[in-house]
Amino acid sequence: MSTQHIFVDYEGTLCESPVCGGVFSDLLFDDAFTNLKPNNKVKKYLSEQSNAQIYVLGVVDTGREVKQKERWLKKYYPMIPEENYIFVSSEHQKVDVIDAFVERFGWDKSKVLLIDDKEKHLVPVRKAGYRGVNANDL
Repeated sequence: MSTQHIFVDYEGTLCESPVCGGVFSDLLFDDAFTNLKPNNKVKKYLSEQSNAQIYVLGVVDTGREVKQKERWLKKYYPMIPEENYIFVSSEHQKVDVIDAFVERFGWDKSKVLLIDDKEKHLVPVRKAGYRGVNANDL
């Protein structure tokens, strides 16, 4: 059985989305992501994937945000190795990141999955030949 490669979005997928309003000031003062609750459906699904490499594929806009998200992931998803955290600018397409991994490591596209809460990320992934699942459908 070959390994499945699962890329999982952060906000709205691994955890609830932060409430808009004070988010910018929260990013400045280290607590925008501290109290977010994990998405238990996604957490359960990932815990059942014994033959999978799991990667966090999140979007960030500040270095401070990266540190907050890393702390949160270590607390709620300790089974995901830190070297599998991938944070990209909102200017990058998630499908391009996945393409780079598939090309670099020669993975079978049918064994690659993106779990995300936004169809704008899932549609291009599916068009590229990968599997894409909306986190709300797990």
